[in-house]
Amino acid sequence: MMIELTNIEDTRKPVIGQILEELERKKKEAASSGNEKLANDCWRESEAIKANVLFIKAFDKIKSKKYRGAWNDLERCEAYAASIERNSDSDFYTKSRCHFIAKQTAKWQALFPYCLFASPGFTVGHYTCSICDHKVRPRSRCSHIKGKIYNGELCLHVAHDIEFLEISIVTKPVQKYSVVHNDETLDFSLINYLSDFLDNAFENWEAHWTRKSFPIKRFSKVARNSGCPCKSGRKFKECCFNEKEISIPHVDFQFFKELSDVKAKARFPY
Repeated sequence: MMIELTNIEDTRKPVIGQILEELERKKKEAASSGNEKLANDCWRESEAIKANVLFIKAFDKIKSKKYRGAWNDLERCEAYAASIERNSDSDFYTKSRCHFIAKQTAKWQALFPYCLFASPGFTVGHYTCSICDHKVRPRSRCSHIKGKIYNGELCLHVAHDIEFLEISIVTKPVQKYSVVHNDETLDFSLINYLSDFLDNAFENWEAHWTRKSFPIKRFSKVARNSGCPCKSGRKFKECCFNEKEISIPHVDFQFFKELSDVKAKARFPY
C-alpha cells in the first residue's frame, strides 16, 4: 500500500483519488507502449486500494447500523479480493491486506441474519471476450482466460442476447446483494455486539460457534408461541418449554487486545 488507510476519514482524503488517477494514467501508458508487466502492476495497486477503501466503508456502515449497505459492500470486497488473489503473488496479496480483507469479509458475512435471496434465471445467446471481442463457443475459444489480467485489463465474458426467464428464491446465491428480507424484521444484535468492541476495520478477531445451556427460568420473557430459543424452527411451547435447561447457539468472540471488564462481560440474548 502506498498510503495509510485505516479509518473512514482516510478514505475521504483527496490523495486517494489522485493516486488512483495516476495509476490509471500509468497503466494506459504502459499498455500502449507494450509494457504489460507495468500495466498489470498498476492494475493490482489500484484494485488493492479500492478494496481497502471499500472494506473500511463497509465497517463504517456496520458501526452506523446501515446493514444492507454494509452487506453489499462486503460482497464487492469479496469479489475484489478474489480477483486480486488470482492475479498476484502471495506476497502482494498479503502486504496489500487483501488476504485479511477476504478472511474478515467471510467472517462478517457469517454473522448477518440474511438467508433468503432472489436468483434470476435467464438464457444467454452468446458471450464475447472483453479483451479481444472473440465470440466464445465450446470449441472455439481465444487465448484469454476469464478472470485473468492482460495489459492491465481484467478478462470478462460479456453476455449478449439475454432473455429473462424467472426468479427463484435460494439460500446460496451467486449474487449476495439480492436479499429478499425486510431488515426491520431481523436481529442484528450479534453484529452490533461485535462492532462495539472494534475501533477500525483492520482489528483482528475470531468467532467460535458453539452451543451453551441455560436454566429454563432464564427464558421467562420468551412467549409460548414464539420460536424456540434452541433454534429448532418449532414453537417454544412445542419444543423446549417443559425442559429444565435449553441449549442455544452461542458465539465466543476472540479479540487480540485488552478489553475492559465491562465490555468483556458475556451478554445473554433473552
